[in-house]
Amino acid sequence: MNAVLRISPLFDVQAPLARDWTTRERMQVVARFGADEAARRANAGIGDRSFLQRAGVKGAGAAAWLNAQGIDTPAQPNSFLQLADGTLVARLGLTEYLIEDAPGGTRAAALMTQPPGERVYPVPRFDAALELTGTQIPELLRQTCAFDFSTLAAPALVMTSMVGVGVTALTLDSADGPVVRLWCDGTWGGYLWLTLVEVAGDLGGGAVGVEA
Repeated sequence: MNAVLRISPLFDVQAPLARDWTTRERMQVVARFGADEAARRANAGIGDRSFLQRAGVKGAGAAAWLNAQGIDTPAQPNSFLQLADGTLVARLGLTEYLIEDAPGGTRAAALMTQPPGERVYPVPRFDAALELTGTQIPELLRQTCAFDFSTLAAPALVMTSMVGVGVTALTLDSADGPVVRLWCDGTWGGYLWLTLVEVAGDLGGGAVGVEA
């Protein structure tokens, strides 16, 4: 596996990214998304996590190969776990795995430099990755998603459709309320993000982390 330079699939639809924003750029962000990010996050925040490094593998030997690299794997299909360092390991079906680093983590990045083992096949990951936070997220999901998340107790992992886009969705409980993580094909990322931001705006939420 080889590491490649990656740019967020949402780059073109978000506000311009820069290390030092001009006053005009900040005014454009406020005009588009509103000034009170804390309120948006508390109600229905839509954030971009596409910057996180991730790797994918599948095959009959995938679990054993990951275990040999020091990465625990979920016992059941369509489930996930988080390692002590925050690395997320999702089992998508019987023999396919998604590994995503926590901010500052290196496990997924390291996997991409290792030759795959016997009966292990790399799965390139060019996902758009989103995080939904806030008390109004259950209502946002009811309006946008084909799956009824109220039937699940967090944590859970499902593959479903959201505003017509196929997504892998992971639900978590946190001290600040419900959190939903989403992954979709990067080519649909901009559409999904803009649509969710619009729906979230009607719930007192919207984009968060656009200066990150």
